[in-house]
Amino acid sequence: MDRKQDVLALLKARGSVCLADIAEHLGVSKQGALRHLETLQARGLVEVSTDEHRGPGRPVNVYRLTPAADDHFPSGHRELAGELVEFLDQPELERFFAARARRLEAEYGAHLAGLDFAERVRELVRLTSERGHMTELVEGADGGLQLRHCNCPIQDVAARGGHPCRHEQDLYRRLLGAPVVRSSWLGDGDQSCTYDITTAERKQIG
Repeated sequence: MDRKQDVLALLKARGSVCLADIAEHLGVSKQGALRHLETLQARGLVEVSTDEHRGPGRPVNVYRLTPAADDHFPSGHRELAGELVEFLDQPELERFFAARARRLEAEYGAHLAGLDFAERVRELVRLTSERGHMTELVEGADGGLQLRHCNCPIQDVAARGGHPCRHEQDLYRRLLGAPVVRSSWLGDGDQSCTYDITTAERKQIG
């Protein structure tokens, strides 16, 4: 991935990030990271502000995406999907997204077949990322797992009725064989769509 696109992806996932964290993520010096940020600022994709709430010491600059940066992430035929919602009534939308979930289940299931739980989770992260969701796997201190979608290719559609999200939650539950609950949603203004995965054994992902 191009380093400037890597910066955009990091800001998309975390919301706001200081220069030191960006440099560490890229594996470059602060000066090197700053050059990428200045280029992105000049293109109107990144903005900087002062954060006084990051611990003791002087305030630090933090970087965030501007609305213009949205065009640099997968949109998944957003215009067509928006027209679909306008054209179909609620029962038809429900049938459409149920059929979509069945198709994805067959496609993803072929890749997950024969894998153990940890491998299924990692493969699901890869598959959904390829679909434009920019998925992160997060492991909690209690052993619980989260799939975090930092981007939604059909967010405009999902925000209108939530059909895709409900079916995705059930899809992940069936594929992983574990309870899955959505705890945050881009449609509510959150930074990610977060799906909490729990298992009786609290399996760890190595």
